[in-house]
Amino acid sequence: MELMVAVGVIAILATVGGVTFTRQLPHYRLKGDAGTIQRSFMTARTQATSSGLQYAIEFDLDANPQKYVLQRGNANNGSTSWSSLSYRQELSPGVTIDQVNDGSVKTSGKARIIFNPNGSSGTGDIRLGGPTHGYRVWLTPTTGRVQLHEGWTL
Repeated sequence: MELMVAVGVIAILATVGGVTFTRQLPHYRLKGDAGTIQRSFMTARTQATSSGLQYAIEFDLDANPQKYVLQRGNANNGSTSWSSLSYRQELSPGVTIDQVNDGSVKTSGKARIIFNPNGSSGTGDIRLGGPTHGYRVWLTPTTGRVQLHEGWTL
């Protein structure tokens, strides 16, 4: 009898915990992808400063799921050719990039955020999710500083 009560209590706790986790899963995926984009920007900036060449993150907003790739330019400024490297990421299921600002706001197509060998960057502002529940990853162009913020406003 005591064993059946213990099994019943465990089953109830597991059910409640599973429902709560399932409800929070989209938030965890969104937060994880925002952090991964932030770290990808830092990787591109580090590669640019250590190699003397421009590096970029190119976003494909029309892909399903949306994805991005690290690219190497052919010059230290004004690259005319970009080669994609093996560093590629797809967004988690249910996570979408609402817009990318790489000098102009884009909601479809491709957008490229460029990092220069002197540590600076082009304009960069990525918004994931929606205004009521989303994340913003943005750059300070003069320094290349990468920031992550929950929500779209500061």
